Amino acid sequence: METKKVGIEPKIFFPSLIVVVILGYLVVQDLEAANATISKVFSYITNSWGWAFEWYMVVFGIIWAWLVFGPMKNNTLGDEKPEFSTFSWIFLMFASCTSAAVLYWGTIEAYYYIAYPPFANEAFSPAAKEFGLAYSLFHWGPLPWAGYAVLTVAFGYFIWVKKINVMRPSGCIEPSVGKKLANGWLGTIIDNFYIVALILAMGTSLGLATPLVTECMEWLFGIERTLQLDTMIISAWVVFNAICVAFGLNKGIKVASDIRSYLTIIMLGWVVIVGASTFTVNYFTDSVGVMLDSLSRMLFYTDPIREGGFPQGWTVFYWAWWVTFGIQMCIFLARISRGRTVREICINMVAGLTLTTWAMWTILGSNTVNVMIKGLANLPEIAKTEGIPRAIIETWASLPFSTITIWGFFILCFIATITLINACSYTLAMSTCKEASGYSEPPLWVRIGWSLIVGVIGVTLLALGGLKPLQTAIIAGGCPLFFVNILILVSFFKDSKKNKWY
Repeated sequence: METKKVGIEPKIFFPSLIVVVILGYLVVQDLEAANATISKVFSYITNSWGWAFEWYMVVFGIIWAWLVFGPMKNNTLGDEKPEFSTFSWIFLMFASCTSAAVLYWGTIEAYYYIAYPPFANEAFSPAAKEFGLAYSLFHWGPLPWAGYAVLTVAFGYFIWVKKINVMRPSGCIEPSVGKKLANGWLGTIIDNFYIVALILAMGTSLGLATPLVTECMEWLFGIERTLQLDTMIISAWVVFNAICVAFGLNKGIKVASDIRSYLTIIMLGWVVIVGASTFTVNYFTDSVGVMLDSLSRMLFYTDPIREGGFPQGWTVFYWAWWVTFGIQMCIFLARISRGRTVREICINMVAGLTLTTWAMWTILGSNTVNVMIKGLANLPEIAKTEGIPRAIIETWASLPFSTITIWGFFILCFIATITLINACSYTLAMSTCKEASGYSEPPLWVRIGWSLIVGVIGVTLLALGGLKPLQTAIIAGGCPLFFVNILILVSFFKDSKKNKWY
């Protein structure tokens, strides 16, 4: 079908743009006041409402089990055959759900849990190290992927069974709130919340990825990392994004995505081959046991007695991360799942994506813990004096052939972030255009404009410094979408029952 050009939707494009500009301006005007406000927002949401995010994940896990074994299990999304082979389908799911930020978390997350451990364990103790990888496997394991599978089935129903436009959340809430509200003020507010939350989430991913590239440059070339250098790198990414867009999705971004995917496999294989492969296998096996042994505690851990802050700083943060990205990711996952049954989607998504994310976190996290145990780098001192991004670089530099390793990591981070910005700008452009469908093409200037705005947000978050602003941006974005995701799910069950889909 011929690609259709579409224009922007003013009531979605301009309000969300204005909100983001105002937020950025207020932050830049007074960084100290912004940081103080951020700390208060983070503390209030995580301590007062953190339990809601934990129950959200548990309930979605129960719904996933119902989809797998219930009356809907053999229903198919659409009448056509699957577009991709099962292997390609799972590979596409992994590529679409991970960005350069996973290189940040995959490498350093275990260190955080060891330095600031759960359950009142002593920092850097053997007990803390036992939970280092176990908590990573929990946060990136079956439960959050089950939540995505549930939303994917819901969006897949609206896309392939109902065949309606759902490029924005308002497109699939009509069964719950009625056509007038869905197309009126409520739908407009929900769509704008979604756009602002997505911009903050993408800016956060950029804020995590950028320091890795600039720290690689300092390690390789001796160029000191500064906010100005971070800004230059983000500007370069925006330019590369414009080039990719100019060549089109198939010729431009597809090439970058393919290079990134193959390079990821090569780099993970390299870490296994030249790193501590025996320790990696043993540590993973032990960590699975630790996670299963403590699973019920992890699921409902709010720490109201000791008030150590671990579940608020990590579990609540991660669950908010998954909630914030849910709509964007699951619309895409639904679009590539045409012709699949409900059970097939639920089982393959949880099994395939858990396997791939566990592989990445195990390989990178085990290398970090091995560096700490063998004393190959003083990560606590490096993190304290030079920052977490530098500590991440040093874990990679501790491997044999360090120059080759850092070069590979540098190229991987750079390319992965290009694909992130392109996917972000394309999604934002489609979400802020009129009547966008799978055959629509958002204007070039809109895509480039959104990539520039996301870059500005990334620089703003970097200027604030530290991890707390990044965590707060995700949690603040996740709060409104928490309710939107539930509303979409209620609409799905209501409409599918009405149409006797189960």
